[in-house]
Amino acid sequence: MTDAKKKNEKNILLLTTGGTIASLPGENGLEPQLDGDDLLRSVRGYYPQHTFACKSIMKHDSSNIQPEHWQVLARAVHEVQDLYDGVIVTHGTDTMAYTAAALSFMIRNLNKPVVLTGSQIPASEPASDAPGNLHTAIAAVECGIRGVTVAFAGRVINGTRAVKTSTMGMAAFESVNAPLMAEVKADGMRVYATSTALLEPGSPPKLDDRLCTDVCLVKLVPGTKPELFDALLSLKYRGVVIEAFGAGGVHYIERNLVEKIDMLRRNGVVVAVCSQCLYERVDLTVYEVGSRLVEAGVIPCADMTTEAVVTKLMWALGRALERSGDADPIAEVGAIFATGYAGEISLK
Repeated sequence: MTDAKKKNEKNILLLTTGGTIASLPGENGLEPQLDGDDLLRSVRGYYPQHTFACKSIMKHDSSNIQPEHWQVLARAVHEVQDLYDGVIVTHGTDTMAYTAAALSFMIRNLNKPVVLTGSQIPASEPASDAPGNLHTAIAAVECGIRGVTVAFAGRVINGTRAVKTSTMGMAAFESVNAPLMAEVKADGMRVYATSTALLEPGSPPKLDDRLCTDVCLVKLVPGTKPELFDALLSLKYRGVVIEAFGAGGVHYIERNLVEKIDMLRRNGVVVAVCSQCLYERVDLTVYEVGSRLVEAGVIPCADMTTEAVVTKLMWALGRALERSGDADPIAEVGAIFATGYAGEISLK
């Protein structure tokens, strides 16, 4: 065997969680049933030089994957860091971006590829996009793209920048406010970045899977009632993400939401603001309403995706509340949001 071939050999673990890619028809519609060996059957023959292992973590439609499952996955990935050259996670597309972002925060200094993929059409069907997406995921491992990524439709996306933008189209995910990590072209995989974050040389990957799941997302519409925020307080949420209008607008004349946001903050609830717009950033320095929000103590989230904001807030609160108990965690959470961990935010 040549040295070049030996160098290209990879030991890859496939972790399966269910999703469309693993689904077969059931009594009430598609149900995740296939395991890892079933999924690899269509692609394994193309990679005689690689060794594949499979482990089933769960068989869930991704709508049923919860923060507790992110912790299970993070621990499973962290445990095998020294045993494999890369990990591929098959996952339903609907919440894949949340899982990818959550894993990005929970495993720090990740120096090997962890690639999430799935399909829009079940792997069992002739026209499925599953084989192509698995090929892209394997290529990401072969190219050594470190950190958590999403491989889909010939593109590799930073796990904190992936957003599902199509329910039926094959190119279901976009890289929002960040360039692609890599993409497949006719002449092979073109790699634009080899890591999702700056790594600490000589430091091993670190698992930090503390989460506070008491986080709510509120998408504003004209006419949103201020009393909604009273309900959030009574439900004991510790963090609220507001999808505001444009660069960070909320209404405060006819129905004063700023007053209620200030009320949340005074009661120890962390409020983060991102935009309903898919691209570009929140900027609370542009309009009067932005200055009102700053005075109310909100955390502006710059150009982060909603999925990254929600998962980062859960992760940040998990760390802050463990140390401070019931004390107001705003200062520590604010510091965490002002720090980039996995390419999730442009700090300018």
